[in-house]
Amino acid sequence: MIQGPIVTSPELGQALNPGPHDTVLEMLPMPAFIKNADLVFTHANPAYCDLVGLDRERIVGARTADISPLDAVWHEETDRRLLSAGGVTTYEMNIRHPGHPPMRGEIFKIRLDDSDGGIVGILGVIVDRSGQFAAEQRLLETETIHRLVVDSITDAVFLLDEGGWILFAGPAVTEIFGVGPLEALAGGTLDAMMGGGAGNLLDLPRDRATRGIERRVERPDGRTREILVDVKPIEIGAGRWLVTCHDVTERNDGLRRLKESMVQTVQALCTTVEQRDPYVTGHQDRVADLAVAIGRHMGLDEDRIEGLRLGAIVHDIGKINVPIQILSKPGKLSAAEFDIIRTHSETGYQILKDVDFPWPIARMVREHHEGVDGSGYPLGLTGDQLLLESRIISVADVLEAVTSHRPYRPGLGLEHGLQVLREMRGGKLDPDVVDVCIELIESKEARVPGWTCEAGAVESR
Repeated sequence: MIQGPIVTSPELGQALNPGPHDTVLEMLPMPAFIKNADLVFTHANPAYCDLVGLDRERIVGARTADISPLDAVWHEETDRRLLSAGGVTTYEMNIRHPGHPPMRGEIFKIRLDDSDGGIVGILGVIVDRSGQFAAEQRLLETETIHRLVVDSITDAVFLLDEGGWILFAGPAVTEIFGVGPLEALAGGTLDAMMGGGAGNLLDLPRDRATRGIERRVERPDGRTREILVDVKPIEIGAGRWLVTCHDVTERNDGLRRLKESMVQTVQALCTTVEQRDPYVTGHQDRVADLAVAIGRHMGLDEDRIEGLRLGAIVHDIGKINVPIQILSKPGKLSAAEFDIIRTHSETGYQILKDVDFPWPIARMVREHHEGVDGSGYPLGLTGDQLLLESRIISVADVLEAVTSHRPYRPGLGLEHGLQVLREMRGGKLDPDVVDVCIELIESKEARVPGWTCEAGAVESR
């Protein structure tokens, strides 16, 4: 049997009998009580009285069942084991009393012995662990929520140290990169995961997030995935990087198919226009070839080049609304007929404006007869009010029109076409675009099949 703390006779008398409120027990801030060997309360400090919601007079002389009937039998059995074995016992407990918030605590019970080894009773002290237990519960809930969130994220999430080494990899890395989280950690760096395509990510600014970085990664199984990478600097001790990789392979494939479908549909309409006016067969394709050459020389990226090509291919789509008799008239047009011809830019715009192209195709169609000096139609726009793509198409359209056959005249030849560009430079046509076009033609960097070199009188429609 383990002997408990020894309590001398004067101390025992003070401890087991209610006395002055200056005893150590009274001054304890946490709830405390003493039971005698018969498990009857002999003392309760103010903190315990407040905890159970009873006056001292109702506690002293009572048993546990009188104070808190819930689990009273279990508590008294625990007390008897402590009286028999000695030492200290501790366990968690929940206390609820009307008018008081519930408390989750830990109770420490110590057997008290006198100097002769006789059993005096039990000292109980209750420590309020409500805040600690609540914090632990919140932490557990937070960890559970975080785990559920991370597991449900379809993006691959990485936490990197300042050197780019992987500290954490989310479960979605498997779907995108073809390796599991543990393999990603074993691989070392994100740069290794991306096949050398992540090195410059760590050179990004540390004062803000950087989003939408395009990358292509090749999985171990040989499949290529297209991803968008978001990089966010975070401060957790040393510098860290939170990297999120979003798989856009299927989306991009769908966009490419959608683009192809839209282009094919619009090209079918353009073919209808050309069939109505055989003299312009191939005109739109030749304008597109020259416009692309000019655009590339002027530094447009490949996405804008793709839009420029489509805009040039469809620039005359509005002529589908012009009577065939006017389009193929061999003689000079009347003022009224020419006004009808001039409607094709706006008509083309109205046909295409609601089509969700990834480029401003409808604007290119509407603006391809505008002039940088405001002399064009239909809106009389000037200079930078016009898309660069529109200004490029204008130059390519003029050159192709001058050098090709029309029902009212033969083609006028390439040299005459270049002279027309020089004369219109800075007036109707953008001077920079004209200079690039002439340079490409004279250096033979741009060739448009089907151009004629015949001469004759000029009239442009």
